[in-house]
Amino acid sequence: EFPLFTKDGRRREILLNATTRRGAGGEVTGVIGVGQDITEMRTAMQEQQRIADRLSRFIETANAPIFAVDTQGCVTEWNMKAVTLSGFSKEESLG
Repeated sequence: EFPLFTKDGRRREILLNATTRRGAGGEVTGVIGVGQDITEMRTAMQEQQRIADRLSRFIETANAPIFAVDTQGCVTEWNMKAVTLSGFSKEESLG
């Protein structure tokens, strides 16, 4: 991946795949590259991460106990209100 700057100064993120180009005798004669503009995909991924971080902070600081349990009955989430009400730390509760 590398940045590419357009003529008008905009930055685009490019994913580049390259391979050698060989002649009839197998000698390297050059390189063939295919680039893909991943700017929008990168922007969407950053937005998804921002939303996930915000949701995590919301869960952790909610004024209600929030916890999660997986299909094996193991606690996988335990927010600060659950700690306050139960007296069990997150570390003690997980697993």
